[in-house]
Amino acid sequence: QHLALFGRMAQSFRVLNLDDRVGAVTALNGILTTFDLCTQKSHDWEAGVRINAGPLEAQWSYYNMNLTDEIHFRYGPNFEASNTNLDPTRRYGHETIVALRLNEDVRLKGGLAYTRAVFREGLFAGNDVPLVSRWTGNVGLSWDIFKKFLTLDTVVRYFGDRRMDNDQVNLQPMIPSYTTVDLRLGGTIEQFFWSVSVLNLFDVEYFDYAIASPYPYGFASQIGTYNAYPQPGRTFMVRAGMKW
Repeated sequence: QHLALFGRMAQSFRVLNLDDRVGAVTALNGILTTFDLCTQKSHDWEAGVRINAGPLEAQWSYYNMNLTDEIHFRYGPNFEASNTNLDPTRRYGHETIVALRLNEDVRLKGGLAYTRAVFREGLFAGNDVPLVSRWTGNVGLSWDIFKKFLTLDTVVRYFGDRRMDNDQVNLQPMIPSYTTVDLRLGGTIEQFFWSVSVLNLFDVEYFDYAIASPYPYGFASQIGTYNAYPQPGRTFMVRAGMKW
């Protein structure tokens, strides 16, 4: 009733689609995408514990995934871009999810995850796989101020720093960590619903994706050379509608 142990083992695969095979053809040098790509395969397992103690619900789990021929889009030297199969990789870590009901109207929810993604073999063995934060987390509060007619929702999200795309050698700067806060006030009255939201409440300047110059692979690339894609600052959204 209050405690559960769980576990699973799995094998999975991802078959290549048409885009994976021929979706990237370089205009500058005319090199066609190769048809030698392999199917991505994974062997993984997970185990954990789940607790239900009245107003408190919590879950913790540990997982491990060994991937072979992981599919990856790579922008390489001489301006060619194509999908490729990575050397064997491993993704492992643990996740925690907690929900707490303070009373009938106020609820808290949070999550914390630690993730490692590394190359198991090949030229980059031991290096981090790009674009994976080691630490991510969130904390949220939901308050029914006046039944479901007026509800306040707020959530704080954290993403740790991570390697830039194309930085398998792990020499380029990291994508910096960032924390954002979202706020929403809304409600429902029978079929009518409405909400007013503020995303990135504190107008944090951040970017969640960057692609590094593929040092040391060509076209006069330098450490510290990259393209970053900034995200919007503070954003407002108003919604209203009817359901039948």
